Amino acid sequence: MSRAQWTRRELLNLLAGTTAVAAFPVSFTGCASLQPETAPTDFLYWITIHADNSVTCTIPQTELGQGVTTTVAQLLAEELDVDWGSVRTRFYDPNVNLDNSNVYVWTATLGSMSAHYLFEPARVAGAQIRHMLLEAASQRLNTSPALLTASEGYVYAKSSDQRLSYADLAEAASVIPPPPPSTLALKSRDAWKLIGSSVQRLDSEASTRGEIEYGIDLELPGMRYASVQQCPVLGGRLLSVNDDALATLTGNPIVVQLPGSHVGYNSPVPEGEDPDLWATPVMTSDAVAVVADTWWQAERALRALTVHWDEGPFAEVSNASLEAALRTRLDGEMDFTKQRGEPEQVFKTASSVHEAEYVYPFMEPAPLEPLNCTALVTEEYAEAWAASQYADDALRVVSEVAGLPREKVRFNLVAAGGGFGRRAQNDFIHQAVQLAKQMPGIPIKLLWSREECIRKSFYVPLTIARYRGAIDADRQLSVWSCRAASTEGGDQAYGATEFPFQFPNSLIEYDRSTPSPAPFGWMRGVGYTQHLWMNFAFLDELCVVAERDPAEVYMSLLHESAIPPDHANRSIAVERAKTLTRVLEATLAATQWHRGKPPLGSGRGLAVSDSEYYAGYGSSSAKAAVVNVRMAAEDTVVIEDVMITIDCGTVINPDIVKAQLEGGVAYALTNAFMSEITLENGAVAQSNFHDYPILKLQAMPQVTVNILPSAGAPLSVGEDSVPITIAALVNAIADAGGPRVRRLPMGLNPHAA
Repeated sequence: MSRAQWTRRELLNLLAGTTAVAAFPVSFTGCASLQPETAPTDFLYWITIHADNSVTCTIPQTELGQGVTTTVAQLLAEELDVDWGSVRTRFYDPNVNLDNSNVYVWTATLGSMSAHYLFEPARVAGAQIRHMLLEAASQRLNTSPALLTASEGYVYAKSSDQRLSYADLAEAASVIPPPPPSTLALKSRDAWKLIGSSVQRLDSEASTRGEIEYGIDLELPGMRYASVQQCPVLGGRLLSVNDDALATLTGNPIVVQLPGSHVGYNSPVPEGEDPDLWATPVMTSDAVAVVADTWWQAERALRALTVHWDEGPFAEVSNASLEAALRTRLDGEMDFTKQRGEPEQVFKTASSVHEAEYVYPFMEPAPLEPLNCTALVTEEYAEAWAASQYADDALRVVSEVAGLPREKVRFNLVAAGGGFGRRAQNDFIHQAVQLAKQMPGIPIKLLWSREECIRKSFYVPLTIARYRGAIDADRQLSVWSCRAASTEGGDQAYGATEFPFQFPNSLIEYDRSTPSPAPFGWMRGVGYTQHLWMNFAFLDELCVVAERDPAEVYMSLLHESAIPPDHANRSIAVERAKTLTRVLEATLAATQWHRGKPPLGSGRGLAVSDSEYYAGYGSSSAKAAVVNVRMAAEDTVVIEDVMITIDCGTVINPDIVKAQLEGGVAYALTNAFMSEITLENGAVAQSNFHDYPILKLQAMPQVTVNILPSAGAPLSVGEDSVPITIAALVNAIADAGGPRVRRLPMGLNPHAA
């Protein structure tokens, strides 16, 4: 029998046979329980129908608060045709996915791509299962499936009052071969009951009552707890540990040394693609952990240790030295160049040339729930519980560290208290399994302190960009030039190069080769959060020089005539520009942009963009943002309101789209006003929310979301409002007479109106 076919009872028996303390029931939201259920029937790995006619939908993503457990369930339940009140959810099992050739299609929770990539597969699965149930009913009633209809969890005979529940039919239906997807007729848009509706989130009541169980909440019998410390200097190594002080401490503390190693990569690599463009290596640092009876005992003991570190090659590195290195790099040759026309020649004849430098700091995603993982390892079996944005790879990590084949390993995905890209790295899972392996049969919960989370993270790279622009005699923007350099990490050239506007002459250069001790990581908004605000802020500067309204400039640059005939993907660029024009026009109308400038001391900023990673690739929505502000004092900005217009294709749940965009605005304001990681002598200077703060409620403005009607597959919404809000914000501040922001964080105090 394969691992994917084990029943929960067989799994429980296995645990009981391998270790005395391993046989315990686990009841945990989002995890498969070890308790047996009453006669459930599984269908195609996506759906389980229970004896009470309720339905459990499998969610192949991590719930980070973005509502994916609801939206994916809506897709499945729509085609399956069940009562929404009967729907439950569970997270997927990576073993099932890998055993069945990636049956869930898209399991990495990153890039805001879940709705886009799961829209078709989830609907097809629901329709296949509904067909199987109808076929089972036709056999039971001895009639043609064409004379039956499915609705709200029942199959009805059209010509009589006969009906059969899905639960009654489940066992017989489960052995009927599913129809090929090509033969299915999915529901038409006008027949949808759930897709496009703001049905209540499946986790809303539990969230309101504080009943969602996160990884930090997991408790197992016999569990011990671990706290960890890594070298404060990034890139340092462990030399020695003196644990003499532990002899007088309570909690039976034990010191464990964890060697650093290569863990894997921070995102999946599509087949045939260059890994260097898609993912970066994840390395753990040498670490010292203490295991004790409670976490606070472990943390107290950890602080009592005398630890000696080799601080390594970065012990004298600071932000200042890295910025100097980046500026030196900007003076030399760059790794990436994209040119159109003859920019240098046109600069020589321009009526006006304008230059500026922009800086984006290191940032850390800072999810509210600290990193944690619970692991159990025996000689025959290993299991881990954690919230990972890359759960398939988390399973691989557990298998490799435990030294067991995958069929003897289980990874339980759980709900996360935020992610924002940080949980795409499975370093904390690697450490937890190392600890559990050294203490066979004992569940070990590793919980990082907040200080460890901030100081040993994966960071958005420090970036400096130099801009030059030219204005001709007709006040047209004739040249656009940008040279951007980031500290080493993943390729984020798209943030600078996939600007939605085409210029007749342009030169864009990008480099990411400057060595840095801060390991690279993705963060909400990815490369666009770094580059988009810079692009729009400098474009706004050029509009001021040319004495032109930014809205009029944007419209002219999006006109089809502005797209060069020799553009490599001209048809894609034209359609992209048309969509952005539609969104921009709707925004200008909704905000009455053409009513004229606001009064003295007030300002408005405008930005319109999508987030195409590369031309023609991705699932990016088009959106525009207007931010209205006023300067209450020299250092205080009152954010009066934010309006976002979005075309995101088919909307699965409008309320969730709005919530995602509102959350993105809050994240954008945090980035713009507060977020900065600084290195001093190779170590991160910040340690907790007192010196790496997040936006307070009194600074959160009113947000209006305007969703334009659209067809096609759903497009991304989870990250897009972050970069575009920052872009509109910095322009609004300049328009209000405030400083021209060229560096984040901007050093101003935010307040809401």
